[in-house]
Amino acid sequence: MGLKETLDEPVSNYMSGNFAKVSVDDSVATAAMTMKKAGATEAIVVKDGMPIGIVTERDILYKVVATGSDPSVVDVEHVMSSPVHSIEQTSKVGDAVAKMSKLGIRRLGVTSGGRLVGMVTQKAMVSGRLSQDVALPELASPARIACPYCDATMKDRDELSRHIDQVHLGLGLLEGNLTKW
Repeated sequence: MGLKETLDEPVSNYMSGNFAKVSVDDSVATAAMTMKKAGATEAIVVKDGMPIGIVTERDILYKVVATGSDPSVVDVEHVMSSPVHSIEQTSKVGDAVAKMSKLGIRRLGVTSGGRLVGMVTQKAMVSGRLSQDVALPELASPARIACPYCDATMKDRDELSRHIDQVHLGLGLLEGNLTKW
């Protein structure tokens, strides 16, 4: 599957519907146990049945463990991030990647009709479903080196540089062309 096809796939192909939920009043220790049981790296924090935040392994590590706080007495409310950023399950992978990048986050809630139905992570989209990899623009290596002006194929970057100089820019100052200077 090509890059364009991959980025056009729906986010629901990469979401996990098996996410952990914790109450806003739960301790960080309870959240960690819930996450471990669910095999998740995050837990959605709910209050009155509505998602109000998210707590991640990194939140627990940096905001609790690294500060020497006791996870059994710190409530998730004090370490969670809020709000839970989300994307509709029919949205494209490319849209999810762009949103995560813009917000500087690694996971999004996935919604259906405004209701949270799952989670999608950068890791899931990069590693793909079971055996399929997803190539993201930042991670994709070019299959060929092409001239940005005429799309001619080159064997390497040096050949591309010479091609651009000779065909598109012409000889420069160092080669004795004083007309541009």
